Amino acid sequence: MDDRTAPIAEAQVPEEVTPSRASRHAGRRRWWVWVIAALVLAALAVAGVSVARELDRVRRAQARVDAASALLEKAEEGLLTVDEAVQTEISSEIATQAADALVVAETVKADALAAVAILDEAVSDLPEESLALAEALRESAVARADMMDEAPVILEADRKAAFAIAPADTALEEIKAAEEYITKAVAEFNKHTEAGVKQSTVNSTEAEKRLRAARSQLETATAAFPEADFSAFEEYIDAKIALAADSKEIDALWLAGKIEESNRRLDAYNKKDAEIVAMAKALPASIRDPIADAYETLTAEAREAYFGARERARQAGDRVTELREQQTE
Repeated sequence: MDDRTAPIAEAQVPEEVTPSRASRHAGRRRWWVWVIAALVLAALAVAGVSVARELDRVRRAQARVDAASALLEKAEEGLLTVDEAVQTEISSEIATQAADALVVAETVKADALAAVAILDEAVSDLPEESLALAEALRESAVARADMMDEAPVILEADRKAAFAIAPADTALEEIKAAEEYITKAVAEFNKHTEAGVKQSTVNSTEAEKRLRAARSQLETATAAFPEADFSAFEEYIDAKIALAADSKEIDALWLAGKIEESNRRLDAYNKKDAEIVAMAKALPASIRDPIADAYETLTAEAREAYFGARERARQAGDRVTELREQQTE
């Protein structure tokens, strides 16, 4: 009996290695739990940092959009100043306004281009819902810069035209005064008296003086606006000056008793006078026409481009207003 029970008792005793293995397995499990927990915490930390960085980028991008918008708002007054000058009717009084607007246009353009640069930096970090406003602001800024690109051409032409108008108008007044003296000279000569012919010479001399003054005024107008072609008026004035000189020579012949020769010169005078009358009929309707023609030639393309950009700026501005209203709803 003792021999059969001994093996049974020995079989019920566990192997010595069993407690040691269980302990090692439990240790490994705890180690992996800590590793996984650490990895999760690290991942959460990294995600948190990433989210924080992303939020910071978005905030900075939004701040750039606000800065660009503020820059455009700051330039608004200058933009309106330039726009008013561009649309002002040409006159001799606008020279200062045009010159001032030329300076303002440079500042407005610089602000618009700065706004474009700021928006370009911001757009890649903006959330989807903010892109439309940024794009509308950029379109407005680009259109404003385009307006300011064209405005100087128009304003410089305005300035030159303004300086040319006054001397051109003065030249016309001098021409009219000269023609009155020429009419008086003819009337005095036709009296066929010594006093009348002498007075004719006085009137012709005064007419010649006024015509030379008119010529000088046109030279001043041309210097102010070189593109304006006053050559038709200058040729007319030169012809009238020559006619006044002929008139004085006829007077001198008559007073010297050379009546026959005086009459022959008078026939040539009348023929030349008729040619000058025809020349006068062919003149432009207004002495300002050369200024207007030159202005049109110089500014046609710039004005078309300016007002095209102006319309784009208006549409973009309306879009900005619409988007901002949607954000506040």
